[in-house]
Amino acid sequence: MHAALDLLKNVEVQAILGPMTSMQANFVINLGDVAQVPIISFSATSPSLSYTRSEFFFRATLNDLSQVQAISAFIHAFGWKAAVPIYVHNEFGEGINPFLNDALEKINTNLPYRSVIHPLASDDEILKELYKLMTMQTRVFIVHMPFSLGSRLFMKAKEIGMMSKGYVWITTDGMTNFLRLENSAIARSMQGVIGIKPRVRVTKRLQAFSYRWRYNSQEEASIQDLNIYGLWAYDATIALAMAVEKIGPRHFSFQKINVSGFSIDIFDAVMATLPYYVPYDYVPFENADGKSAGSYDDMIYQVYLGNFDAVVGDVTIIANRSNFVDFTLPYTESGVTMIVPVKDKKQKTAWVFLKPLTWDLWLTSVCFFIFFAFVIWILERKSNEEFGQTPPQQLGTSLWFSFSTMVFSQREKVVTGLARFVVIIWCFVVLILTQSYTASLTSMLTVSQLEPTLTSIDQLIQNGVKVGYPKGSFVLALLRHLNLNEANLIMYHNMDDLHNAFLDGRIAAAFDELPYMKPFVAKYCSKYTMVAPTLKAGGFGFVFPKGSPLLPDVSRGILIITEEPEMSKFEKGWFGEQNICPDLTTTTSSNRVDVNSFWGLFLIVGAASMLALVVFSSISLYEHRNLFVGSRKSQRIDPIPTISLSNGSEEIEGSCKDKEDSVINHSQQNSKSRSASVEDNEEM
Repeated sequence: MHAALDLLKNVEVQAILGPMTSMQANFVINLGDVAQVPIISFSATSPSLSYTRSEFFFRATLNDLSQVQAISAFIHAFGWKAAVPIYVHNEFGEGINPFLNDALEKINTNLPYRSVIHPLASDDEILKELYKLMTMQTRVFIVHMPFSLGSRLFMKAKEIGMMSKGYVWITTDGMTNFLRLENSAIARSMQGVIGIKPRVRVTKRLQAFSYRWRYNSQEEASIQDLNIYGLWAYDATIALAMAVEKIGPRHFSFQKINVSGFSIDIFDAVMATLPYYVPYDYVPFENADGKSAGSYDDMIYQVYLGNFDAVVGDVTIIANRSNFVDFTLPYTESGVTMIVPVKDKKQKTAWVFLKPLTWDLWLTSVCFFIFFAFVIWILERKSNEEFGQTPPQQLGTSLWFSFSTMVFSQREKVVTGLARFVVIIWCFVVLILTQSYTASLTSMLTVSQLEPTLTSIDQLIQNGVKVGYPKGSFVLALLRHLNLNEANLIMYHNMDDLHNAFLDGRIAAAFDELPYMKPFVAKYCSKYTMVAPTLKAGGFGFVFPKGSPLLPDVSRGILIITEEPEMSKFEKGWFGEQNICPDLTTTTSSNRVDVNSFWGLFLIVGAASMLALVVFSSISLYEHRNLFVGSRKSQRIDPIPTISLSNGSEEIEGSCKDKEDSVINHSQQNSKSRSASVEDNEEM
């Protein structure tokens, strides 16, 4: 460890070849990340090192997973139903256990006990553990530890008779690769042991290299015998030297494809929730030149063919794909949305001052101003000298008084109580009306009012505009299903290309999935907006082969992660703090004031005015009640004829005299008749 620190800090090396063991590698990898120096190991075989996610760690050897299948196949061939792993208590020994356990479970072989031996265990401690194993019924042992510790284990097992008939010992390549068979006491103690090791194909090039190795080993006693690790070390050194020669020592650096991302982080977090350990490696879906090897459908099809065990990425769950593979539950919200540019709808015309109020409110307001003038004229014309002039002047003064209340500049005084009551209510209504007008006009002239350039898919089809879609996405098939003209469909490669396509006028609208469009719109709040409706989709999910046993547990892990605050941390880490854009569904609606907002106020002022008129009429009728009573009495008395003393006076007098004579004669006749009547009565 001190040597690695010295190389990085003082020597300032540009690469480190090593370390030898998995425990050392775990520490040196962290140093390499800090110093950004590549670490190349040809002997660290622990599977856990594959998941360090370091961009500067490279392994030029097989990890221990490569021998698990061979061990399980051997045990299955003999039909053994139980086995006991014996391993060293460190990262090297424990790294293989989860995979060995899974492999043996598939062949119905149990692991009733796990024997763990400390790296610095004494001989007595080793014997104590071996005696414990002798008391068990299981006689199949799998040894996974370094050669130095394993050789002592077998020597003690030989002493107590555990290497006799009835016992089965299997060693991993951690011991087998270092075993020398000729004239070795250790080899004699391991008679009958089955060893697993990588197979190296013998070629002429290998034979030549082995000859040079033996020749040099005769000259230098420090050179050890050649084994598989020596071959891997030689290959790693040659590869490093070739890279240095090609790139140059001054500009020497390693590049490793960075497969981390939002989906990767989610998958790692989900796998950490599983109750068991699952090893996995990320393999980019690309060609040798670093370009994509195909579309999303092509990548999913590789899982169907068995070339990939799973797909981790921004893969959308759709029905057609589910015919070939299984999807987990979605880990993002679903939907395909349309985005369009926005425009400012402010209209700076000479008649913009009429825009704050709708035409019906303008008309209603004018009618009420005239009505208010009429009411004031009725109430004030007799009591107020300013309203008591000639009729045209009265009309003009009343209208002037009414409309001047808009700016509260009326000069005329009102003297009656009823008029003052109506004026107070009317001024309150005018105050609210003018303030609303001012606020609406100010908003129209100053506030940016954005609206989408296109509002529906039907409008896209009718106008025949160009529409963008992401490369390699299922969105293209969706747009075809919407009957959009394929000649108007334009592909874009990424979000920057999408922005440039809008700026260049190549497209007027674009479709993509919500997880992409939300950060894009948040970045350009004043330029683009999402337009309803949102087309339903399954969301992003992880892909597994049909019938994969991992599918239920991974889906359950997704539920755990999405319900925790950790999901928000991932989103903020990859997409940042997204700006909250205004909702154009409200800003694009009309902000003009209509009559519906004021009908209550108009109702109040109308009712108050009518009440004042009724009270005024009642008072007037009461004050003039004597005139109406005298008029009714005069109608019941006959009129006295008037005699004119003009030239016709004689005629009038004669007429009167004739009438007089006729009256006298008539009275005399009546008296005679009454006398005759009396005489008749007497005779009787």
